[in-house]
Amino acid sequence: MNWRRIIIIVVVLAGAAAGIYGWKEYHRKNADLAGLKPAYVIKASDLIKEYSEDESSANKKFLGKIVSVEGLVKKINHDADGYYTVILGDTAYLSSVWCAIDTTHSADAANLKPISSVRIKGFVTGFNKDELGLGADVRLNQSVVEKHNN
Repeated sequence: MNWRRIIIIVVVLAGAAAGIYGWKEYHRKNADLAGLKPAYVIKASDLIKEYSEDESSANKKFLGKIVSVEGLVKKINHDADGYYTVILGDTAYLSSVWCAIDTTHSADAANLKPISSVRIKGFVTGFNKDELGLGADVRLNQSVVEKHNN
């Protein structure tokens, strides 16, 4: 076999492998957090406090991990595309925990009421601190409602 034929075969195999990998990644589903155990169970006010006091340390502890957050529902956002975001925290403060609800669990978020007690589990994705010191937000994605009391 000559070198030209070997190079063509290697390029075709590499292209096929890249195509298969790309197809699998494009069609990959996110894990449903409903059945997974959280790394931490924490009150919304305590999570906000940890991030407000030392963001770097809190990121090392929580960022990218599954966390179960307990608190009062401040507000429920429902956009035109049908996505729910449940905002947890004390209504007397501007700081909150924003929980983007997994679309497969939207019905659970639809049943929530403001000022009700709830526990929501999700991936911690970040912290947004207001530069004016008015408030701060901890963000959770792929969230699911674990329990609520209306």
